[in-house]
Amino acid sequence: MILQLNELLEKTKHKEILPKFKLVKNIIIKYYPVIIILFIAILPIAYFGYTNTESYYNLDKSLPETLESATANKELKEKFGMVSMELLLIDKDIPNHELNKMLMEIEKLEGIKWTIGYPKIAELGIPKEILSDDIIGIFENEKYQMIIINSEYEMATEELNIQVEKTNEIIKKYDENAILAGEGPLMKDLVEISDHDFKSVNSVSLIIIFIIMIFVLKSISLPVVLMAVIEFAIFINMGIPYFQGIELPFIASIVIGTIQLGATIDYAILITTKYITNRKEGMNKKEAVGEALGTSISSVVVSGLCFFGATFGVGAYSKIKMIGSLCTLMSRGAIVSVVCVLAVLPSFLIAFDRLICKTTIGLRKIK
Repeated sequence: MILQLNELLEKTKHKEILPKFKLVKNIIIKYYPVIIILFIAILPIAYFGYTNTESYYNLDKSLPETLESATANKELKEKFGMVSMELLLIDKDIPNHELNKMLMEIEKLEGIKWTIGYPKIAELGIPKEILSDDIIGIFENEKYQMIIINSEYEMATEELNIQVEKTNEIIKKYDENAILAGEGPLMKDLVEISDHDFKSVNSVSLIIIFIIMIFVLKSISLPVVLMAVIEFAIFINMGIPYFQGIELPFIASIVIGTIQLGATIDYAILITTKYITNRKEGMNKKEAVGEALGTSISSVVVSGLCFFGATFGVGAYSKIKMIGSLCTLMSRGAIVSVVCVLAVLPSFLIAFDRLICKTTIGLRKIK
């Protein structure tokens, strides 16, 4: 399309709006030791925030409180004490006195408000024969009988997860094949599975990109330098909510981690490949980094601002908390990544130039 519309493009040219950023480039090259000191000082703080940022798994928290469903849940909680419900499916042939003994154990657990099932009705002296099939059908089928357990703990909290574990321990004593279902057990499984998956995905992503960079850059040291800069940017972005006292949706770490990783690596490779080319052409380390930075700043800034503009508006406007949080993280991550790539990466290239030259094919003879 550029070739086809070349004549029109030439006619509609205008002066560049963005400055050349010569002052920025000169400051970074001149004060690179200060930037490295700041990196060392900020890294532990950013990592602390990153590892301690709280996440929430209850998706209800991400929805506006004005929705009818949210209002209804609030009414159930305030007027009937119904916060989270668990459903127990257990063998229908277990005697009622055994089941009532089990229910007494469950009700003694901290946070359990009440339980209800046919064994409790039978305990009141109401025989099954006088109950209608509709009522019996609520609690029993050919294989299972159902018991409802009401908890006062919020969804996806540590207290509820512990409660679910203890409830499972009790019911397994009476029926090894019993099933504890409902939102509480579901959220507990979600927490365990997602935590494992996210750690695995993050590790695999880093390893794959590291291997790709080894072959692309033909270097052992440069991938380490680039990954250090990128992870530093991610730590800062994901650590800020901790200091703001903000909880993030549980998918934030994997979504933002991969998106910011993918976006930042482009900026970093652009500057790094130009630096390698300049060193091969005989420039010294500061000249090579300065030239690479000078010819890349505009491209990186424009790309970062476009990323910021595309996500900031959604983050500010969205009424769904989860979408707003993710877009806010992406927009802030774009700015953080641009700053890190334009300041920290060039500083590292200058500081570790000798090591980079010795461990990069094509630069080993350069002094």
